[in-house]
Amino acid sequence: MAEYKTLVDLDEVLSVAGTDLVYTVVSPGSGGLDRKVTWASIGAYFASTALKGDTGDAGPQGATGATGAQGAQGDTGPQGAQGPQGDTGAQGAAGAQGAQGPQGAQGDTGAQGATGAQGPQGDTGPQGAQGDTGPQGAQGDTGAQGATGAQGPQGDTGAQGPQGDTGPQGDTGPQGDTGATGPQGDTGAQGAQGPQGDQGESGSAALSTNEETASYTLVLTDAAKVVEMNVATANTLTVPANASVAFAVGTQILVLQTGAGQTTIAGDSGVTVNSAGGGLTLLGQWSSAVLVKRATDSWVAIGDLVA
Repeated sequence: MAEYKTLVDLDEVLSVAGTDLVYTVVSPGSGGLDRKVTWASIGAYFASTALKGDTGDAGPQGATGATGAQGAQGDTGPQGAQGPQGDTGAQGAAGAQGAQGPQGAQGDTGAQGATGAQGPQGDTGPQGAQGDTGPQGAQGDTGAQGATGAQGPQGDTGAQGPQGDTGPQGDTGPQGDTGATGPQGDTGAQGAQGPQGDQGESGSAALSTNEETASYTLVLTDAAKVVEMNVATANTLTVPANASVAFAVGTQILVLQTGAGQTTIAGDSGVTVNSAGGGLTLLGQWSSAVLVKRATDSWVAIGDLVA
């Protein structure tokens, strides 16, 4: 309808049918054509030509019609493909670093604060476990034997050993005939008792010797004797248990090493032999020790003994 510029072009409105307007268009050479247009087209026409009449009074607002049902939501359309990412622009050159400013002068050192009080001493930690005992060093060489000292005074005589068993009594001989009994004489008067004589000096008791040439166990007859150990190699003198050899308590036995082999004194099972320092080996040839029985199975060794 862009060829119709004014209302005079609308010669005659023929009819109005609903929202449509039927009119006759009179234009040069048109022959009086009937045209049908919508009210919306007429409004668009007047808007395009800027020909508007005065605005009429606003009519009353009609009642709001009922809201129609909401239609179903249409399907979401497919997402378009993502376009390619543009190239990253080149990074600009780094600017030059500025010159470092001069270092400021160092400030004065502050005064040192007073020393704080000393804290209490902590508890002493537990003592560590004692380390293992190191191996015993080799025994040094035996020193040269010193000169034999002067012989000491002779010791007291040892107690006399128990008396041996009495032998069996011989058979009784036949009894002779009884002689005739002679007459009994008169009993003479008893004479006066004479004075008692002076007591004689006691004789010296010499010690008997028992020489052994190998390791040896004491027997009952060794009491109050010198047991000489004349052995070339190391040897042992054993003190027996009271159950097997019942020496009397107080028994003394002198042990003398006359051979080159060292003699060691040892108690049998259940027998204790004590000594000063625990040594029970004679020092060397011509060394000696005295064994004294103190209790049932308890002895003491006194003499030239080493551990």
